[in-house]
Amino acid sequence: MNKYLKETIWLIILLLPCVFLYSFEDPTIDINVHDTYFVIDHFPLILLLIVMPGFLIYGIRTLINKFRDKFINIVFILFTVLIALLWIEAIIINDKLSSSGGWTLYPPLSAQPQKIEHEEYYFIANHTIMITIEVILILIALFTAYKTGKNKKIS
Repeated sequence: MNKYLKETIWLIILLLPCVFLYSFEDPTIDINVHDTYFVIDHFPLILLLIVMPGFLIYGIRTLINKFRDKFINIVFILFTVLIALLWIEAIIINDKLSSSGGWTLYPPLSAQPQKIEHEEYYFIANHTIMITIEVILILIALFTAYKTGKNKKIS
């Protein structure tokens, strides 16, 4: 089987579920969790559903091929950069949520305080950990690019 045909089939398998999810007419995804109702734009979710499996699949394939296949390395670098961009968006959202100083209830209840303070008890909400993960993603992309260039010089 042609190498590029095989890679195209892998990419189509990754993109097919996302095409079906994107074809819905409603531009938002509604999630109801107990008493909380989340409305999420479907584009970041679709991007996440494409990038996460792509990063894992091509990361494993890159390690199995020991960075020798140039096309797989380039696709893996692309998925790593996309994950890094999504992680930057997560850092921005985390900063916005943590700088608000709490939640405000509307309409304000007479017996409740105006602002409800929150504690940062989530593991991922730590700013240092989020920046460290971002740096690790960038280092993975740089290392893959280095190994791709090194293998090109050898052959």
